[in-house]
Amino acid sequence: MLRIDGKEQKVRFLLVDTPETVKPKTKVQPFGLEASNRTKELLSTASEITFEYDKGDRTDRYGRTLGYIFVDGMLLQETLVRDGLARVAYVKEPNTKYLLELEEAQEKAKNESLRIWSIPGYVTERGFK
Repeated sequence: MLRIDGKEQKVRFLLVDTPETVKPKTKVQPFGLEASNRTKELLSTASEITFEYDKGDRTDRYGRTLGYIFVDGMLLQETLVRDGLARVAYVKEPNTKYLLELEEAQEKAKNESLRIWSIPGYVTERGFK
């Protein structure tokens, strides 16, 4: 939950997917808790958090606000991808403003076999095995 325009809102990070930790009928996936904890750590220690919408839909079918989160000027999604805690996913035009940066961060994490990329076959086009 983030406060956006003075209102508490559930946020869905654009362009990334992290391993599950709270999905009903799904066990906690490898590196899910690490991704969740890293996100909480970055948000709780930030001096400044900013939110940015992209050009497309502002909410998803579950009513979650879609956008980019910046923590002290750094794109949170990029940090998670670069650290091997998220994969680039759910790419839907026109919500692709930071796609190139995220793809570059993912390639680096993949080449270094960081976290989610350290388990052969774990990351798939549909999510995580």
